[in-house]
Formats: sequence, structure tokens, C-alpha cells
Amino acid sequence: MEEERAAGKRTAVSSETLKKYLQEISKLPRITPDEEKVLGDRIQKGDRDALRKLVEANLRFVVSFAKKYRNCGLSFLDLINEGNIGLIEAAKRFNPKKNVEFITYAVWWVRQAIIHALSDQSGAFRLPQKQANLLYRIGKTISQLTLDLERNPTPEEIAGKLGIPVEEVTSLLQVADENVSLSTVIDEEHEFHLSDKLEQDVIPPADMALLRSSLKDHLYACLGELDPKEQKVLRLRFGLDEGEPKTLKEIGEMMGL
Repeated sequence: MEEERAAGKRTAVSSETLKKYLQEISKLPRITPDEEKVLGDRIQKGDRDALRKLVEANLRFVVSFAKKYRNCGLSFLDLINEGNIGLIEAAKRFNPKKNVEFITYAVWWVRQAIIHALSDQSGAFRLPQKQANLLYRIGKTISQLTLDLERNPTPEEIAGKLGIPVEEVTSLLQVADENVSLSTVIDEEHEFHLSDKLEQDVIPPADMALLRSSLKDHLYACLGELDPKEQKVLRLRFGLDEGEPKTLKEIGEMMGL
């Protein structure tokens, strides 16, 4: 009974946090495709403020996209946070000179970041080594073709670029939509995992810092409306006091919930 009561309290706090976050991002201004290109130009020149603006303008999309991965091992709020990481990488790589809307390009990066997090959380979704490696190549090809063609590529175009049967492309993309694991080994000799490669190529440390800073701003805006106990839970959960973020289980033990 005590465990159920504690779980209920943690769920209530998490739900309130999500509610506040959604309220905050709903206030962020939307931007037009032309404004995306202007921001993209500035980002290519190293403008971090432009990067923040492009990311914030698309946070609502990540929320919508993350819904399809609910009940797969991570909380909805954690799914959103991971999707935001992919969104940042897409913003950094976005080429404004191509005639393609930013979010069309960003979809793959958001999805891969979420799948990466799910694979870290659970080993339930696995692929053979060869297929995992090919899925990574397909993702990179989709990203490049989207910019080159200025639209989403077809499975036939992806297969042609990689020189593989179109059936392989369609089957692996279907698997990707079903939350595959990216933890399989690509290079057995050096124990190199696909998740390692994604961590290097998709989620650079500098962008992680930017995301944390942005999320902290939103969370601090929400904290003032919560009672002291709820504030403490959030500070521990997201490491707002310069500590390591705690799991809900750790927080429950620390606070006797």
C-alpha cells in the first residue's frame, strides 16, 4: 500500500511537471519557413541564439511525435526531452539553402534520439549486427536525400542510393518505427556499438548543454507555482542544483515517498 501511495505521488508530480512544460512551450512563438531559413543561415555562422530560437519554435512538434512511443519504457516527459536532443542536432545540420522545411528534415533526428534513449532504458528491441549497421546507413541517407531532393525520399530512392533491394529499406524502416535497439555491435574487434556512433554523430556535448540550459529556463519558470516539496522533487529529477539527475525511485527513497 505504501509503495502504491508513493508511486501515486510521484506520478502526480510528473503529471504536473508535464502540464507546466506544455503550458510554457505553448507560449513560444511559431516561425515561418522564411524565418527558418534566416535562422538557419545564422546557425551556420555559429549563432547560438538562432539555434535556440529554431529549436524552441519546434518543441511542440516533438511533443506530438513523442506520443507514439508512450508505454515503451520511458515516461512521456523523458521521451520529450530525448526528442528535443534530436531536434537540436537537426537544427545544427539544417541547410537553409535547400527548399525543404526544417521539420521535414528534423523528423529522422527526433525519432533516432528517442529510439536511442529507449534502447538504453531496455534491451527489449534488438537487431542483428548487420541490420543495425544498415539501419544507421539508411538514416544518414534519408537525411542527405531530404536536403538534396528538397522533399522526403521514397524507399526506391533510398535503396538506389545505397545499392540495396527496396524491400530491405521498407522492412528496416518499419522496424525503426517499432523502437529497435541501437545497442548492437558494429565493430566487434573494437567493441564499437551503433549507440556509440549515434552518441558521437547525433548528440554532441555542446548541444546537450544547450538543451539542458533551455529546459532549465522552462523548469525554473514553473517552479515558482509549486509547493516546496514539489520543487525539491523537480530539482532532484533534473539535476537543477548542479547535481546528477535522480531517478524517480531514488527521489522516493531520499524523500521517504
